Amino acid sequence: MTRFFHRISFPWHSAVWICCLTGMISYSCSDDDLPLLKPTLPGESSDNIRAIRHLGGQTPSYDWTFSYSDGRLVEAGGTVRDPDTTIDGSFSYTSQLSYRHNGVNIYNSSGEKTVVTLNAQGLIDKMTVNRNIYKFYYREGHLAEWEKTVFENSFGQAHQYNSSARFTYNGGNITGIEYKENSGEPVSITIVPSDIPNRNGLLPETISKELGCLGFEHLYYAGLMGLPTTNLVKSISVSYPSQPDKNYTINFEYSIRNGNTILCNYHTPQGSVASASYEY
Repeated sequence: MTRFFHRISFPWHSAVWICCLTGMISYSCSDDDLPLLKPTLPGESSDNIRAIRHLGGQTPSYDWTFSYSDGRLVEAGGTVRDPDTTIDGSFSYTSQLSYRHNGVNIYNSSGEKTVVTLNAQGLIDKMTVNRNIYKFYYREGHLAEWEKTVFENSFGQAHQYNSSARFTYNGGNITGIEYKENSGEPVSITIVPSDIPNRNGLLPETISKELGCLGFEHLYYAGLMGLPTTNLVKSISVSYPSQPDKNYTINFEYSIRNGNTILCNYHTPQGSVASASYEY
């Protein structure tokens, strides 16, 4: 058998040029050279919100402080608020966000292992917190639906709890939520928008649980959970189909300073005077 060997020779300067080109290609493909994810903040057209505090009567919610760097939310501190005085203020934690080219890492001081997967638009598609699973679905940039599965262990037994909600919109304003827990009947929430533009991208008050972000509202304010409702909310009406005696309506009034919403006043379902203040 005859074998043929071909020797290919390059001038020394060609070899150097090829090595340099190879080095340039390797460097240009490095992840370190790619731009970091920069979500669009919900209050992009105005000042970034720095703090949210709830005063007076309480509904399930969180107080928050926010810190930013290079136009990104990088740290948030949350404290639970609740009408039950044994729960109100009993838990606080800090959440740090670090951004990659196509993702974000979340570190919580409370120890929960939180992992998020983003969709092609840079919004949270799936989130796991320890064993708990959250899934989010969007339509035209707005959060349209979410599902949550929570696992609890007690007395050697594992329990699973499911909740979900679907949203309706009109002209960029959220107008309705159908919320469901486990096998119970859905709770219907009707939302009436005001004529005041939501320039700061604020979440509607009193319904963080139904919005699917109670305890991690900061991820919405980081720009990772869809567009804000276009206008501030005028009223929220909650209806229980088989328990109409539990139905209630909350009306909201706002104070605006220099174009920023600084105060939201309302009454809780129990009739207590309440407010949320916003700092920028």
